[in-house]
Amino acid sequence: MNTVLKALVAVSLAIILAAGGFVGGFAFAKFGPTRLDLPPATAQEDPALTDHVMEVYDLLQGQALEPPSETSATAGAIQGLLESGGDKYGLYFDPRHFEYFNQEMSGEFGGIGVTLGEQDGTTYVVEVFKDTPAQRGGLKTGDRFLVIDGVRREKWATDEVVKRVRGKEGTKVKLTMLRPGKKGVPGKEYSVELTRAIITFPNLTSEMKGDVGYIRLAQFNDNATVEISKAIDELTKKGAKAFVLDLRDNPGGALGQAVSVSSLFVDGGVIVRVAERGKPEVEHHTVGKKITDAPLVVLINENSASASEIVAGALQDYKRAVLMGEQSFGKGSVQTVKRLSFGGAVKFTTAHYLTPKRRAIDGVGLKPDVVVKMDVEDEMDPDKDVQLKRAVEEARKLAR
Repeated sequence: MNTVLKALVAVSLAIILAAGGFVGGFAFAKFGPTRLDLPPATAQEDPALTDHVMEVYDLLQGQALEPPSETSATAGAIQGLLESGGDKYGLYFDPRHFEYFNQEMSGEFGGIGVTLGEQDGTTYVVEVFKDTPAQRGGLKTGDRFLVIDGVRREKWATDEVVKRVRGKEGTKVKLTMLRPGKKGVPGKEYSVELTRAIITFPNLTSEMKGDVGYIRLAQFNDNATVEISKAIDELTKKGAKAFVLDLRDNPGGALGQAVSVSSLFVDGGVIVRVAERGKPEVEHHTVGKKITDAPLVVLINENSASASEIVAGALQDYKRAVLMGEQSFGKGSVQTVKRLSFGGAVKFTTAHYLTPKRRAIDGVGLKPDVVVKMDVEDEMDPDKDVQLKRAVEEARKLAR
């Protein structure tokens, strides 16, 4: 155990020096991380810090009513280091969970089949996919997580829910959920055991709504730009005179994809500015070629985060699109994922980003040009989705 703890302390001290790839959004809603293959972190250990950690570990082993196992002590020490500087997005992945992390961008993974959102620091179900363990187990939009495999928390962050609920196909996960009651009626707890399955979901859906082309993007994965470009081409051929780009509940994904998606609509200029500690500001400019001048409405809500906010913020700054919906999540930070020498990985914040006009997003979010309030549950009902109806009307008006 001494060797493991000393190793984790040394590596944790080194991660601030990591220069890995950027992830432009990892607040999980529809599965937002990027596959990264980075060399392990190494560093000289701090003897005093190592001794302090080992002193506490030995004390707990000798006197604690429930002493930590080697696995839990290692994970807890790393997570504590990540959070010690106030990084609310810092997260440790053991080797098994890091493997799941790397699968997420493929759109196929072992899970239960839900879309997640986060509000007031706790995670809830936004959407339940058809023919999935979640649907068969009775989970519904709005349900909140209380207990996962015996661990109860008052509030669950989305990253932690993903980490615990994801797993190998065929394995089981036990959940206790809270179904909110109607006004004045308390919510009701229920428990369910689900068998994880391979979940395949489309990252993009598109259709014609009259003469308006509608495109909904789940996350900014490695294929996002290609998929949106193809959808625009197909919808244009079908007679689309304007477009609605739906980024509601989109948690982000790869920074490069946010830049290239924005470039489909903007002809030159800065898309996002990234500021790292101790380094000059980096400007990310348009790449490729703009493919449409058609009027555009972008839908956002409180679960639109990071890469979604990069795109929405750039298009708003250039007055290229009308932003509609509700204030976005406000995740204006960049995370780096770094593999560790003894297995697993850590995710930690390395930079903040600004819109082209230097608007800060982190902790603030984007304010829509047209505010349309709506319960997130109503997105699943076409008859109640007033945000989408209003967006289509606005796009049609802009095309006249």
